[in-house]
Amino acid sequence: MISVLAVDLDETLLRSDGSVSPRSLETLAAWEAAGQRLVIATGRPPRSARQIPETLLHLPCVCYNGAAIYQNGQPVYTRTIPAADAWQIVDSFLAAMPDSRVGIEIDDILYVNRPTDRPGTQFTPDLLGMAARPAAKIIIALNEYLQAIPAANGLPTSARVLLSEKYKVAQIMPSQSSKASALAHLMEAWGIPMGQVAAFGDDVNDVEMVAEAGLGVAMDNAVAEVKAVADRITASNDEDGVALVVEELLGIRDWGSETRY
Repeated sequence: MISVLAVDLDETLLRSDGSVSPRSLETLAAWEAAGQRLVIATGRPPRSARQIPETLLHLPCVCYNGAAIYQNGQPVYTRTIPAADAWQIVDSFLAAMPDSRVGIEIDDILYVNRPTDRPGTQFTPDLLGMAARPAAKIIIALNEYLQAIPAANGLPTSARVLLSEKYKVAQIMPSQSSKASALAHLMEAWGIPMGQVAAFGDDVNDVEMVAEAGLGVAMDNAVAEVKAVADRITASNDEDGVALVVEELLGIRDWGSETRY
């Protein structure tokens, strides 16, 4: 029996224009009204994860690809790259590619070494100074990461990297963090086995979560790695793919009655 939904945001619940469809909102509200639980599981930082419809803001949120869980706006679980290792990573990449753009997420602020008008971002010419603190994530453009990694001598054991061809970004994460591990931590606190979780995702940061859930669902627009581990492929994020599966779980419709999926 599925009693928990774990839903990614970008290109999963969110449509391509960044909105959530009325059908999806109604279906998720019906799920909660039936006494079931719902969790947001995203690669976004907390500040960006809050940019969703108000009716979803009360939900627990797995952020930073699993490096943190926020409930009621407060962190209840965190994993970070130790300060010394974060400094080493940034130093190595800047030494290998001095002109590269590097970002480091610390305490819900993205510090960058190049000016930007992106909300929640703070430019600092002394990125190494900022890097001497535990970090939730280090972000580098995918092509620059692939060019620099041989010269940078890899990563310390406290960190791992997620390479997203879809978003053209390399995300360096705490080695023990993933959406799956954070979700398992939350389920343990709730006394719910992972077998009762349905997880929805589209990119490489969703692979473990989709694979370990009782029902793993890949969006039609998901990358091949997610589809390979999924139990089911639903419609795309622009075709209410999440809502279609949740409606089936609620008994609102029979699977396959509306789409080819």
